[in-house]
Amino acid sequence: VVRPGGRVGLLVFLATVPELDNPPEGNHFPSPDGLDALLGEAGLTVLNRAAESGLPSPPPSWQEHIDAVEAELDRRYRSDPAWRTAQDQHHRISHLLEKGEVEAQVILLAV
Repeated sequence: VVRPGGRVGLLVFLATVPELDNPPEGNHFPSPDGLDALLGEAGLTVLNRAAESGLPSPPPSWQEHIDAVEAELDRRYRSDPAWRTAQDQHHRISHLLEKGEVEAQVILLAV
């Protein structure tokens, strides 16, 4: 819920090709034009956007924290089917990003 005049930040994955290789089940990746149409229909105004690839790299110490969280999640949930599904989805999205079929954008919106 955002009040009028409020701002929302999104990380969005956009399709860069018409057909994706092995996309994650149940996910939809709009084209850049398709996303703009969806945002307009929702009454949201784009204030700024940046491709994730153009952003500075996080500090190396962040990776240590990411690794620790991922190890703990794996320890707790590795036998949970939902966790295995989430891991599969993560690997599929990573594959699409590596192939350039999907790109990540950070978008700042106003309501």
